[in-house]
Amino acid sequence: MEQSDEENLKEECSSTESTHQEVRTSPAPSRVSLTYLEDERTHVLARTDEFKTRLTELEQQLQESEQEAEMERALLQGETQAELDQIEAETDVVSQLQRKLEELESAIQREKDKERANVEAERRALQRLQEGYAELKNQLHNCPESLREQLQEQLKRVEALEAGTKKFEDLEFQQLERESSLEEERETLSQQLLQEKAEYHRSVAKRKEKVSALEKQASQLGQQASQECERLAKDRTLVLQMLQKEKERLLALEKRYHTLTGGKSFPKSSSAMREVFRSKLDSDPGVPLHQSKSGSSSPLQHGAATLGRNTSSKSPLLAAGSTGSLPRNLAATLQDIETKRQLALQQKGQQVIEEQRRRLAELKQRAAAEAQCQWEALHGSHPTLSHNSLGPPSLVHHSILHHQPPSAGEQPYDTLSLESSDSMDTSVSTGNNSACSPDNMSSVGGVDVLKIEEMEKMLKEAQLEKARLIESRERESLARRQMLEEERRRREEAENRLQDETFHRQQLVEKEVKMRSKNFSQARPMTRYLPIRREEFDLRSHVESSGHSVETCYHVILTEKMCKGYLVKMGGKIKSWKKRWFVFDRLKRTFSYYVDKHETKLKGVIYFQAIEEVYYDHLRSATKSPNPSLTFCVKTHDRLYYVVAPSAEAMRIWMDVIVTGAEGYTQFMN
Repeated sequence: MEQSDEENLKEECSSTESTHQEVRTSPAPSRVSLTYLEDERTHVLARTDEFKTRLTELEQQLQESEQEAEMERALLQGETQAELDQIEAETDVVSQLQRKLEELESAIQREKDKERANVEAERRALQRLQEGYAELKNQLHNCPESLREQLQEQLKRVEALEAGTKKFEDLEFQQLERESSLEEERETLSQQLLQEKAEYHRSVAKRKEKVSALEKQASQLGQQASQECERLAKDRTLVLQMLQKEKERLLALEKRYHTLTGGKSFPKSSSAMREVFRSKLDSDPGVPLHQSKSGSSSPLQHGAATLGRNTSSKSPLLAAGSTGSLPRNLAATLQDIETKRQLALQQKGQQVIEEQRRRLAELKQRAAAEAQCQWEALHGSHPTLSHNSLGPPSLVHHSILHHQPPSAGEQPYDTLSLESSDSMDTSVSTGNNSACSPDNMSSVGGVDVLKIEEMEKMLKEAQLEKARLIESRERESLARRQMLEEERRRREEAENRLQDETFHRQQLVEKEVKMRSKNFSQARPMTRYLPIRREEFDLRSHVESSGHSVETCYHVILTEKMCKGYLVKMGGKIKSWKKRWFVFDRLKRTFSYYVDKHETKLKGVIYFQAIEEVYYDHLRSATKSPNPSLTFCVKTHDRLYYVVAPSAEAMRIWMDVIVTGAEGYTQFMN
């Protein structure tokens, strides 16, 4: 586009130069030369005005381009500054998270140091007691008989040493558990803080990428704006040069004219000629006059053609006007009069036709819609009626539309079919189009009255049939509603009986459990198998043969020699419930539990020789159990373990698995 503009400007410049040469080499003065000079001056003035307008437009475009570039630059700077502010805020949040991590580490370290200091103090106190006890024992061997009794009395204070030892062990165990809980808390919090920190780092990276993209866009925008300004400035310079050349050419023309006319100047009428020339240059070429006249006559001819079939033959005024023998004004007046006359006739006839057509259309639509609805209702509920309407459709069409009786051997219809209603619509609409003119209205009236009477008769019959069908449907719906009510009542009675039976059974079960707890106090009610010591024993097959579904229980991992899974165990000294990873190993003959499923930190081991009994905690003896209905007991020589399973199926599997390793149960040997 820019190249084409420059080429046009260069062509105009070259044409201007050629004109200069023509002006300089013009022949001797004559009338033709003066006319040529006046016309050329008009051309030059028009081009001068055009160049001035172009120069104004270029200056305006240059100013608008600079303003737009400045606005875009300001918007990009604002967006970049907002992103930089967000980056600074998120960087502050990251530094705060880092400080929180450091504070958490220091707090946990202080807590650990405090606990270790307490343990160390107790260790020193216990060590002093042990040293005092050892010194008293040495003095007992070396002292005389008179002091030996006194020393023996002091040695009897060994209970204080034992109490101190127990206190130290408890404190050390508590310190270990406290350190473990602190480590878990530190890992959890540090993981959360690290995740937040990573998210903020990702957000900062994205914002930095966006800032770099905005800066790149701003630089590209600046380059584009500078290129646009350079292009506009170049065009402006070129237009100025051409304007200057046109002015020089105008001066040359004036000098030439002055020389040829002997000191006269150009006439003032040339300015009017210049305006006419400019208007001719700016305007588009118009349509020829004869074409517009012929085109204007087409709507009148089209309107006259739409009035009726024989309008052209019945309008002599219009025909006379079209021959062209009359004057133009008289022909237009006659055309106007003829058009108004035809419009008046058309409106009068249309009023009568539309009134009759509207009345017949309403009756036709009402009859057709009612008959169609009744036909659908009859065919939907009474197959006998639909069977009667399966005859040839031409009978109804013939009898209704042509008003003649059916032929011999054929039975007339008592209802209106869909096909007959469609044919009736077609017939009535055709009659309206062909017979609703003012000349044929009297002949159509009698046929329409017969049609209306026949349709009213069919409507009455259809309404009676409709009332009968509605009554039968109401009876059927009432009977169906009564049946549903009876069924609902029977279902409610059955549900009530089932609830009573369930409640009664639950009471019986509770009574049976209470009687068992009174007679047998915790005497292995759930143990069903003896310990199995065979090496070739398959633990998984044994559990599956007992009726358990191992595949559907996702809380237990069961193989031929091992069983693993999470259980919640109550602590021995501190009665707190903690989730542990239990491993039943028939190869090592141990039942051990770890902190988690990685099996790196062992918390306790139960040997098969120590397991005596495994039973369900039906007495609810476990204090503050998370789920008493899923709690069972593992009894050993020195301790009773309370364990909670994640589900009932997992509890049954674990109990049957642990029983196979209960080698401490020696009652069966007696």
